[in-house]
Amino acid sequence: MKLTIEIKPELQEPEIQVRCREITGHLQKVIDLIRERDSTLAVQQDGAVKMLGIGSIYYIESVDDKTFVYSKGDVYSTELKLYEAEELLRDTSFVRISKACILNIDILDSVRVLMNGKMEASLNNGEKLVINRHYVPDFKKKFGI
Repeated sequence: MKLTIEIKPELQEPEIQVRCREITGHLQKVIDLIRERDSTLAVQQDGAVKMLGIGSIYYIESVDDKTFVYSKGDVYSTELKLYEAEELLRDTSFVRISKACILNIDILDSVRVLMNGKMEASLNNGEKLVINRHYVPDFKKKFGI
């Protein structure tokens, strides 16, 4: 892969061009990563609304018809339903791991197999989440195992 960087002071914002014969799996991951780092999600905390970069989101969970967004040390709420958040994050590093949870695989520390076909995801902040067996195939595909 060839990488060319041009510095142009007249540009108002960075511009990335990808030139290729075909989009390979590796190249698609690079493209997804670039798109993800530039994407945000509207969240609320203590009555204030802010735009949270999706790269800093650990997981999104639905509890009692409310949707919560978890980052390293904070919990936010969002007006989005879980299926809406999943659709927004479809081409990113997020994957559904249960009926009520979407996980960012970029913040995984490790995964291990549990009984009954389930898996346990250990996040880099020490939290552990269960990947229900119905979602294990999609998780494995997204995680590359």
